[in-house]
Amino acid sequence: MARNLVIGDIHAMYDRLVSVLSAAGFDPQEDTLYAVGDFCDRGPEPIRVLDYLMGLPHFLPVVGNHDMWLYEFLCGDGPAPIWLDSRNGGRVTFEAFRDVTFSKKERIREWYGSFPLLRIAGNNVMLHAGPPRESADMDSLVALTEGITLSAAYEAKPAGARYEPLVHDIVWDREYIRTAYEYESDPSAFVPSEQARRPFVTDRTIICGHTPLKSVFHSDLYHITCIDTGSFVPDGHITVMDIDTGELFVS
Repeated sequence: MARNLVIGDIHAMYDRLVSVLSAAGFDPQEDTLYAVGDFCDRGPEPIRVLDYLMGLPHFLPVVGNHDMWLYEFLCGDGPAPIWLDSRNGGRVTFEAFRDVTFSKKERIREWYGSFPLLRIAGNNVMLHAGPPRESADMDSLVALTEGITLSAAYEAKPAGARYEPLVHDIVWDREYIRTAYEYESDPSAFVPSEQARRPFVTDRTIICGHTPLKSVFHSDLYHITCIDTGSFVPDGHITVMDIDTGELFVS
Protein backbone atom coordinates (compact mmCIF):
# COMPACT_ATOMS: atom_id res chain seq x y z
CA MET A 1 0.00 0.00 0.00
CA ALA A 2 1.42 3.40 -0.99
CA ARG A 3 2.37 5.69 1.88
CA ASN A 4 2.92 9.42 2.38
CA LEU A 5 6.22 10.15 4.09
CA VAL A 6 7.97 13.41 4.92
CA ILE A 7 11.71 13.79 5.51
CA GLY A 8 13.53 16.39 7.57
CA ASP A 9 16.57 18.45 6.55
CA ILE A 10 19.15 16.25 4.77
CA HIS A 11 22.15 18.60 4.34
CA ALA A 12 24.19 16.46 1.95
CA MET A 13 24.32 13.49 4.34
CA TYR A 14 23.84 10.75 1.75
CA ASP A 15 24.60 7.78 4.03
CA ARG A 16 22.09 8.96 6.62
CA LEU A 17 19.55 9.62 3.87
CA VAL A 18 19.84 6.04 2.62
CA SER A 19 19.80 4.75 6.20
CA VAL A 20 16.56 6.48 7.22
CA LEU A 21 14.75 5.56 4.01
CA SER A 22 15.79 1.94 4.54
CA ALA A 23 14.53 2.08 8.14
CA ALA A 24 11.22 3.43 6.85
CA GLY A 25 10.94 0.70 4.24
CA PHE A 26 10.60 3.39 1.59
CA ASP A 27 9.41 2.12 -1.80
CA PRO A 28 10.31 4.80 -4.38
CA GLN A 29 7.93 3.34 -6.96
CA GLU A 30 4.92 3.41 -4.64
CA ASP A 31 5.51 5.85 -1.77
CA THR A 32 5.33 9.62 -1.97
CA LEU A 33 8.20 11.41 -0.21
CA TYR A 34 7.60 14.99 0.88
CA ALA A 35 10.54 17.08 2.10
CA VAL A 36 10.84 20.27 4.17
CA GLY A 37 13.91 21.55 2.29
CA ASP A 38 17.68 21.97 2.77
CA PHE A 39 19.23 19.16 0.74
CA CYS A 40 22.75 20.53 0.26
CA ASP A 41 25.50 22.19 2.38
CA ARG A 42 27.15 21.15 5.65
CA GLY A 43 27.48 17.46 4.71
CA PRO A 44 30.05 15.88 2.35
CA GLU A 45 27.94 14.62 -0.58
CA PRO A 46 25.62 17.32 -1.97
CA ILE A 47 25.71 16.14 -5.59
CA ARG A 48 25.04 12.53 -4.67
CA VAL A 49 22.04 13.59 -2.56
CA LEU A 50 20.64 15.79 -5.33
CA ASP A 51 21.09 13.06 -7.93
CA TYR A 52 19.19 10.62 -5.75
CA LEU A 53 16.31 12.99 -4.93
CA MET A 54 15.93 14.14 -8.54
CA GLY A 55 15.59 10.52 -9.62
CA LEU A 56 12.63 9.79 -7.33
CA PRO A 57 9.32 9.50 -9.21
CA HIS A 58 7.16 10.77 -6.32
CA PHE A 59 9.25 13.43 -4.58
CA LEU A 60 7.50 16.64 -3.41
CA PRO A 61 9.83 19.20 -1.75
CA VAL A 62 9.37 22.74 -0.49
CA VAL A 63 11.92 25.55 -0.46
CA GLY A 64 14.59 25.74 2.25
CA ASN A 65 17.04 28.59 2.82
CA HIS A 66 20.03 26.50 1.72
CA ASP A 67 18.12 25.63 -1.44
CA MET A 68 17.73 29.37 -2.03
CA TRP A 69 21.48 30.01 -1.75
CA LEU A 70 22.31 27.25 -4.21
CA TYR A 71 19.58 28.38 -6.60
CA GLU A 72 20.84 31.97 -6.55
CA PHE A 73 24.33 30.72 -7.32
CA LEU A 74 23.04 28.61 -10.22
CA CYS A 75 21.21 31.68 -11.53
CA GLY A 76 24.55 33.49 -11.78
CA ASP A 77 24.64 35.29 -8.45
CA GLY A 78 27.26 35.11 -5.75
CA PRO A 79 28.32 32.88 -4.32
CA ALA A 80 26.77 34.78 -1.41
CA PRO A 81 29.23 35.35 1.45
CA ILE A 82 26.62 34.13 3.94
CA TRP A 83 26.37 30.87 1.98
CA LEU A 84 30.12 30.31 2.14
CA ASP A 85 30.33 31.26 5.82
CA SER A 86 31.65 28.30 7.81
CA ARG A 87 28.56 28.40 10.02
CA ASN A 88 26.34 27.63 7.03
CA GLY A 89 28.47 25.04 5.25
CA GLY A 90 27.92 26.17 1.70
CA ARG A 91 31.54 25.97 0.63
CA VAL A 92 31.44 22.18 0.30
CA THR A 93 28.53 22.54 -2.14
CA PHE A 94 30.20 25.40 -3.98
CA GLU A 95 33.36 23.35 -4.43
CA ALA A 96 31.41 20.26 -5.51
CA PHE A 97 29.70 22.21 -8.28
CA ARG A 98 33.06 23.03 -9.90
CA ASP A 99 32.97 19.56 -11.45
CA VAL A 100 29.31 19.68 -12.56
CA THR A 101 28.60 20.20 -16.26
CA PHE A 102 26.68 23.25 -17.45
CA SER A 103 23.75 21.15 -18.66
CA LYS A 104 23.46 19.41 -15.30
CA LYS A 105 23.63 22.75 -13.46
CA GLU A 106 20.78 23.98 -15.65
CA ARG A 107 18.74 20.87 -14.88
CA ILE A 108 19.29 21.31 -11.14
CA ARG A 109 18.46 25.02 -11.37
CA GLU A 110 15.16 24.32 -13.13
CA TRP A 111 14.33 21.60 -10.61
CA TYR A 112 15.01 23.90 -7.65
CA GLY A 113 13.11 26.73 -9.29
CA SER A 114 9.94 24.64 -9.35
CA PHE A 115 9.85 24.20 -5.54
CA PRO A 116 6.80 25.85 -3.90
CA LEU A 117 6.82 27.59 -0.53
CA LEU A 118 4.42 25.07 0.96
CA ARG A 119 2.53 21.90 0.18
CA ILE A 120 -0.68 20.51 1.63
CA ALA A 121 -1.15 16.78 2.11
CA GLY A 122 -4.37 15.79 3.82
CA ASN A 123 -4.39 17.38 7.25
CA ASN A 124 -0.74 18.43 7.03
CA VAL A 125 1.04 21.48 5.65
CA MET A 126 4.73 21.21 4.79
CA LEU A 127 6.95 24.30 4.83
CA HIS A 128 10.53 25.01 5.83
CA ALA A 129 10.68 27.35 8.83
CA GLY A 130 7.23 28.39 10.02
CA PRO A 131 4.07 30.33 9.19
CA PRO A 132 4.62 33.99 8.25
CA ARG A 133 3.74 36.91 10.49
CA GLU A 134 1.39 38.45 7.95
CA SER A 135 -0.90 35.43 7.96
CA ALA A 136 -2.83 34.30 11.03
CA ASP A 137 -4.82 31.41 9.56
CA MET A 138 -4.46 28.68 6.97
CA ASP A 139 -6.94 30.06 4.44
CA SER A 140 -5.04 33.35 4.15
CA LEU A 141 -1.69 31.55 4.05
CA VAL A 142 -2.77 29.32 1.17
CA ALA A 143 -4.15 32.31 -0.71
CA LEU A 144 -1.02 34.40 -0.16
CA THR A 145 1.38 31.66 -1.27
CA GLU A 146 -0.55 30.38 -4.28
CA GLY A 147 1.72 30.11 -7.30
CA ILE A 148 4.87 31.24 -5.49
CA THR A 149 7.75 28.97 -6.44
CA LEU A 150 11.42 29.55 -5.76
CA SER A 151 11.91 30.91 -9.27
CA ALA A 152 8.95 33.28 -8.88
CA ALA A 153 10.19 34.51 -5.51
CA TYR A 154 13.68 35.05 -6.89
CA GLU A 155 12.42 36.98 -9.93
CA ALA A 156 10.31 39.24 -7.69
CA LYS A 157 13.24 40.03 -5.37
CA PRO A 158 14.96 43.38 -6.08
CA ALA A 159 18.66 43.04 -6.81
CA GLY A 160 20.69 43.18 -3.62
CA ALA A 161 17.60 43.03 -1.40
CA ARG A 162 16.20 40.17 0.61
CA TYR A 163 13.03 38.32 -0.28
CA GLU A 164 9.63 39.82 0.51
CA PRO A 165 8.52 39.28 4.16
CA LEU A 166 6.09 36.50 3.32
CA VAL A 167 8.81 34.46 1.60
CA HIS A 168 11.46 35.34 4.17
CA ASP A 169 9.34 34.24 7.13
CA ILE A 170 8.28 30.91 5.63
CA VAL A 171 11.83 30.00 4.68
CA TRP A 172 13.92 31.72 7.35
CA ASP A 173 12.08 32.87 10.50
CA ARG A 174 12.48 30.72 13.62
CA GLU A 175 10.41 32.82 16.01
CA TYR A 176 7.25 30.73 15.67
CA ILE A 177 8.96 27.43 16.49
CA ARG A 178 10.96 29.14 19.28
CA THR A 179 7.75 30.45 20.84
CA ALA A 180 6.12 27.03 20.61
CA TYR A 181 9.20 25.34 22.10
CA GLU A 182 9.39 27.79 25.01
CA TYR A 183 5.71 27.33 25.74
CA GLU A 184 5.84 23.54 25.65
CA SER A 185 8.96 23.47 27.83
CA ASP A 186 6.95 24.88 30.76
CA PRO A 187 3.43 26.10 29.96
CA SER A 188 2.77 27.31 33.51
CA ALA A 189 5.85 29.56 33.50
CA PHE A 190 5.57 30.77 29.92
CA VAL A 191 5.81 34.55 29.57
CA PRO A 192 5.79 35.61 25.90
CA SER A 193 8.48 38.03 24.78
CA GLU A 194 7.83 40.97 22.48
CA GLN A 195 8.87 38.79 19.54
CA ALA A 196 6.73 35.83 20.58
CA ARG A 197 4.19 34.56 18.08
CA ARG A 198 0.56 33.71 18.69
CA PRO A 199 -0.72 30.25 17.79
CA PHE A 200 -1.66 29.91 14.15
CA VAL A 201 -5.37 29.38 13.52
CA THR A 202 -5.79 26.05 11.73
CA ASP A 203 -7.11 22.52 12.14
CA ARG A 204 -4.10 21.23 10.22
CA THR A 205 -0.61 20.37 11.47
CA ILE A 206 2.32 22.39 10.13
CA ILE A 207 5.37 20.20 9.52
CA CYS A 208 8.65 22.11 9.33
CA GLY A 209 12.41 21.75 9.48
CA HIS A 210 15.06 24.50 9.61
CA THR A 211 15.60 24.49 13.39
CA PRO A 212 17.77 21.49 14.38
CA LEU A 213 16.62 19.81 17.58
CA LYS A 214 17.71 16.63 19.33
CA SER A 215 14.38 14.96 18.68
CA VAL A 216 11.10 15.60 16.88
CA PHE A 217 9.15 18.40 18.54
CA HIS A 218 5.37 18.86 18.47
CA SER A 219 3.00 21.44 19.92
CA ASP A 220 -0.77 20.94 19.84
CA LEU A 221 -1.41 24.57 20.80
CA TYR A 222 0.79 25.92 18.01
CA HIS A 223 -0.21 23.20 15.52
CA ILE A 224 3.38 22.52 14.51
CA THR A 225 5.81 19.60 14.31
CA CYS A 226 9.53 20.14 13.69
CA ILE A 227 11.36 17.17 12.14
CA ASP A 228 14.84 18.68 11.74
CA THR A 229 16.96 16.50 14.01
CA GLY A 230 20.45 17.70 13.11
CA SER A 231 21.37 15.50 10.17
CA PHE A 232 24.85 17.02 9.93
CA VAL A 233 25.97 16.93 13.58
CA PRO A 234 27.92 13.90 14.88
CA ASP A 235 25.16 12.71 17.22
CA GLY A 236 22.30 13.89 15.02
CA HIS A 237 20.17 12.02 12.55
CA ILE A 238 17.65 12.40 9.74
CA THR A 239 14.01 11.80 10.60
CA VAL A 240 11.23 10.50 8.36
CA MET A 241 7.59 10.61 9.46
CA ASP A 242 4.63 8.75 8.03
CA ILE A 243 2.17 11.64 7.85
CA ASP A 244 -0.86 9.35 7.84
CA THR A 245 0.06 7.36 10.95
CA GLY A 246 2.58 9.60 12.74
CA GLU A 247 5.16 6.80 12.86
CA LEU A 248 8.77 8.03 13.04
CA PHE A 249 11.92 6.54 11.53
CA VAL A 250 15.51 7.69 12.12
CA SER A 251 18.85 7.16 10.43
